[in-house]
Amino acid sequence: MDKKKQIQFNLNNFLLATSIALDFVSKDRYKISLGHAKRVAYIALNIGIKMNLSSEELSDLCSYSLVSSLALNQSTNDKEFCEISQECIKDFPFLIKKENVLKYQKEKFDGSGIFALKGDEIPVFSQIIFLAKTLDTMYDFGKENIKNRFDAIEFTKDKLDMYFSRQLIEKFFECVREISFWQDMLNEQDTLMFIYSSLHDFTNAVDFEEILKITTIFYKIENPQSKLIELSEIMCEFYKLDHKDKLTFLITASLCNIGKLTLGKELLEKELELDIYEVEKIKTYPYYTRKILQNIIGFADIASSASKVQERLDGSGYICAFLGKDLTFKDRLLQSLNAYNALRQNRTYRELFSHDEAIEILKFEASENRFDLAIIEDIDNVLKES
Repeated sequence: MDKKKQIQFNLNNFLLATSIALDFVSKDRYKISLGHAKRVAYIALNIGIKMNLSSEELSDLCSYSLVSSLALNQSTNDKEFCEISQECIKDFPFLIKKENVLKYQKEKFDGSGIFALKGDEIPVFSQIIFLAKTLDTMYDFGKENIKNRFDAIEFTKDKLDMYFSRQLIEKFFECVREISFWQDMLNEQDTLMFIYSSLHDFTNAVDFEEILKITTIFYKIENPQSKLIELSEIMCEFYKLDHKDKLTFLITASLCNIGKLTLGKELLEKELELDIYEVEKIKTYPYYTRKILQNIIGFADIASSASKVQERLDGSGYICAFLGKDLTFKDRLLQSLNAYNALRQNRTYRELFSHDEAIEILKFEASENRFDLAIIEDIDNVLKES
C-alpha cells in the first residue's frame, strides 16, 4: 500500500458507521426506532446464510442493505427513490458486479411493482432487501413487541407469491424459528456483533480519490446546494497542499456536516426563528459527525477535524469549546470555508449573501477572534477571482 495515495478501507465498516445518519432519516420518515439499516442488513444476512451465499455475496448483500435507504430524503416517490438509490452507488467498490439491485428493491414477485418485473426477473438481492425493509418498516423489530413478530409472519404468509417468492419465505421461516433471530435485533450491539461475525474481512488498500467519490454521495445527500468540496479544492491548490493532505482535506470537507442528517428536515428548513431548545439541538450535529466517523477504519484524523467544524478560536464554538491553540491550520481553514459556504447559500429564512457581504461578515467575526483573519483574507482574494 502506498500511504501517500491510499488508505485501508472496508466498505461495510464505512457503511455501518454512516448508517447512523441514514437511520435518523428513516426515523423521521417512517417513525421507526434507530438501527433500521442495521436490522435490514441483519435480516438479509440471515436469509443469505440460509441460501448458502458465498462470503463475497454476503459482504455485498450487507453493503446493499445498508445503503438501501440512501436516497430517502432526495426523492418524492418510490420510482424516483429507486432510481436515485441506484445512481448513488455506481462508484461503490462492491466485490461482485450486480445490476440494478437497488433500482429493483421495491419490486413485487407477482409483477405488480414499480417496474413490473416478475419472478426471477427480479435480482435475488433486491428480493431479499425488499422483504427485510418491508417487514422492519411495518413492524419495527427494534422494539420488543411479540405481537409484531407474529403479525410479520402472518403478513409474509398472506403475501406469498404476491410480494415474496416461496423460496424466500421458506428461508425466512427457517430464520424466525430461532428466538435469537428476534432478540438480537433488540440491541444494536448484538445486531452489529452478528453482522461482523458473519462477514469475511475484505479490507483493502483504496485510492483517496475513490474514497472521495463515495463520501461525496453523503455530502450531496446532506445538502445538494453545497459547494464546500469545490471551494476546498480551490483553497487546497492555493495553499499547495500535497496530494495526501489535499485529498484528506476534501474527504473531511465532504463529511463534516454528515451529522446534520440526524436533525431532520423540519428543523433544518424551519423558516421562523429557532427557539433556545432548537438552537441547542442544532449544536449536537458535530457530535454525531464525530460519532459516525470515529468508527471508520483509518478515519481518526478525519473524524477529529470534521467534528471541529463549528469550533471558534475564542472558545465560543461547539461541541468542545476549543480555543485557537487547539485548532490546526486545516481545522481553521475548514471552519472558515464551511462558514463562507453557508453564507453563500439560500436558506428558507434568508437569501444568500454575495461574496463581498459574506467576507464582510466573516471579517467582523475574525475581529472578534472567532475566525483566522489571514485565512478569511485569502478566501476573499482567491474566491473572488474564481
